[in-house]
Amino acid sequence: RWEFVAYVLLAVLLVALYETHVFVKGELVGNVSAVYIAESAGILLAVVLTPVALKSFHKALIRMVYMDDDTARRRCYVKWSEIRLAMFVTVVLVNISVYYMTADNMCGYCALIGVIASLFCWPTKEGIATELTMKEEPLPESPVTEPKETEEIIQPDEETETKEES
Repeated sequence: RWEFVAYVLLAVLLVALYETHVFVKGELVGNVSAVYIAESAGILLAVVLTPVALKSFHKALIRMVYMDDDTARRRCYVKWSEIRLAMFVTVVLVNISVYYMTADNMCGYCALIGVIASLFCWPTKEGIATELTMKEEPLPESPVTEPKETEEIIQPDEETETKEES
């Protein structure tokens, strides 16, 4: 949770530095090619890293199901939680910076997407315990169905059997 709180505080600090004019706002305004490149990079980061952060952690959880050692499972869980958080940090901080450097709302929206997606990843004790204790569940067996009363059971004709024998 401390890492998650540090991430949020870092984003708030970056916004505060731009709002108090410690960092220059609108530095790229007027440079059309630089604005285009910066916005494209910010949007691309948001579009790629947000789903990758969510899906890669899910795939890691699936792999953790097959781990026998609890210590290895915990290490893997912490590692992938930090990787996921690093992806969200990258999306949010880069897009906040691009938003203030270009004075265009598009990357502000992308930063907001990253923040909202990361809120769904807030670690809770119950959630962590559930994810760490997941076990492989066997596939349900398909029930054998008996023929229904209305279905006719087809018996081969005796005449066709005698013809085949001769």
